[in-house]
Amino acid sequence: MFFWLFILALTLFKVWLSQFLPLLGDEAYYSLWSQHLALSYVDHPPLIAYINWLINHILGQSEFAIRLTAIIGILLATGLVYLIGKEAFGKKAGLASAFLFNLIPTFLAGGMFLTPEQPLLFFWLLATYLALKLIKTQKARYWLLLGIIVGLGLLSKFPMLLFFPGILLFLILSKENRRWLTRVEPYLGLIFAMLVFSPVIYWNIQQHFPSFVYHGSRLSSPHYFENILTFFVLQFLMYSPPLFTFLCRQFFYGFWENLKTTDNRSLLLSSLSLPAFFAFLFACPFTQIGGHWTSIIYPGLIIVFCYQLLSKFPNPLYNRKIWFSLGVIVLLDVLFISYYAFLFPVPAEIKGNEYRINSQLEQYIKDNKPTYVYSNQMGVGSLVAFYGKTEVYLPKGYWKQFDIWGEPVLKKGESIIYFAFDAPLVDSAVSVIETDLRKQFHSVKKDPHIRLFAKDSDITLKTQIFICRGYQAVF
Repeated sequence: MFFWLFILALTLFKVWLSQFLPLLGDEAYYSLWSQHLALSYVDHPPLIAYINWLINHILGQSEFAIRLTAIIGILLATGLVYLIGKEAFGKKAGLASAFLFNLIPTFLAGGMFLTPEQPLLFFWLLATYLALKLIKTQKARYWLLLGIIVGLGLLSKFPMLLFFPGILLFLILSKENRRWLTRVEPYLGLIFAMLVFSPVIYWNIQQHFPSFVYHGSRLSSPHYFENILTFFVLQFLMYSPPLFTFLCRQFFYGFWENLKTTDNRSLLLSSLSLPAFFAFLFACPFTQIGGHWTSIIYPGLIIVFCYQLLSKFPNPLYNRKIWFSLGVIVLLDVLFISYYAFLFPVPAEIKGNEYRINSQLEQYIKDNKPTYVYSNQMGVGSLVAFYGKTEVYLPKGYWKQFDIWGEPVLKKGESIIYFAFDAPLVDSAVSVIETDLRKQFHSVKKDPHIRLFAKDSDITLKTQIFICRGYQAVF
């Protein structure tokens, strides 16, 4: 009863908190995808676009609808964590795992943002549950269902590919399950997964593999110390010191203990996490790894962690170390939420009005009657499109996905509103973009006021708005 009351109270708290969380630029960008439905997109596979399309048609396009969907997504993930824990180690372990899952900062606070990590996490957990049922029942039919679920995960985000080396590692290490390597069912499951994923491959072939080019372009020459340090600090804070400490212990000691004890349940959950962790670790010197990218690593470890705690401490509520660890986790939650929701710096000009100015953007655009609306940055352009309820274009070459969608051909005399983000300055007051616009339009007026509020990438302070009238050259 306590657990369900906790989940209800936490959910109501999140719904209340959502009013202080304007959309991220990425969230608005994925919402924009739903207006351009396709088999895939440059940045990620298409499932997040389809989810946003359903949101728009069922709940309507609103900030609250997106927040509510993200909250429901974490509730579904919570249910799967409980089922996996219960299936592996019993009801008590399932409840403890689901409870801890909801306290981890990334899943508590970060879980309120609707990004491709949400469906990825859901299908990763569902695939984990099916893999657990497979090794417990040894029924071959689970392989085909597992393949379909992994395929749906691949339609969410590319890191679902890491499920394959995880399950392979388990099959190699588990004597009882090694026989599956000589059976046809696992390979049929792989084929099913690739069939579900095939629209993404087909789209990339049609578009000359922009997803591979995009992700490849994010790699740079290695920065070992800086990037690896950043990676570990983010993992340490976003998933809590107790859980990250357990992860390190599990991978460098406990994993091999599982081999000795032939505990297939712990071995499976650890095997699914291990390749994902080291894949991100090996990649991090070449690119900055977002803290939330690694969310698939931790749910299985949370379950093993709770199982080991319950085995060691039959009455965990009377253990000081456990209360101290929970205190550290809750403290991190309070700090993250307090800063992001209530202490985030707001310019004096919009203080007290920051959560209303985005809703005024639609009328602002209508009042200025532009022929088109432009931006030079994906996140800003997407936010303007979402809140302003208008089509927004990026000049060719700024962002590949917008290039695919295309832009209009401006005619003489037409006008635009240009939302320019972080434009480099020619001198102390005039940006490169403003200089270029003045060459192309009869009049260019710089709006002195802030019209867009966001809590990522310093969008609020770095966005300039130019009202340009009388087009007279090629844009």
